[in-house]
Amino acid sequence: MESDANSTDTALSSQPNGRRHEINLELVKLIQQREGRKFYLSVFLVSILFIIIALMMVFQAFQLDITSGWKEILLVLVGVLSVSLSKLIDHWYANDERESDLLESAQD
Repeated sequence: MESDANSTDTALSSQPNGRRHEINLELVKLIQQREGRKFYLSVFLVSILFIIIALMMVFQAFQLDITSGWKEILLVLVGVLSVSLSKLIDHWYANDERESDLLESAQD
């Protein structure tokens, strides 16, 4: 088993960019996994925000009374989720430094 690892290492070292290519592939996989998780988190947060807003609109449309305690809690939740939404917008439209650092290290 150790000889297989050594033969793989020697085969990669005989190729000029073999090891670099493997490292770059691993970095690309890592970036894709991060982006996938961030996307699902974004969908989750945005859907919660829209569900709360939709429920508030339904309560208003049917003129159902919400107690003042629940109104305060819902307003705090909407405020917190709005801040989360602004952070999501920053993430998706601003340059992410961590991925840039990974890509720069891959080029070395």
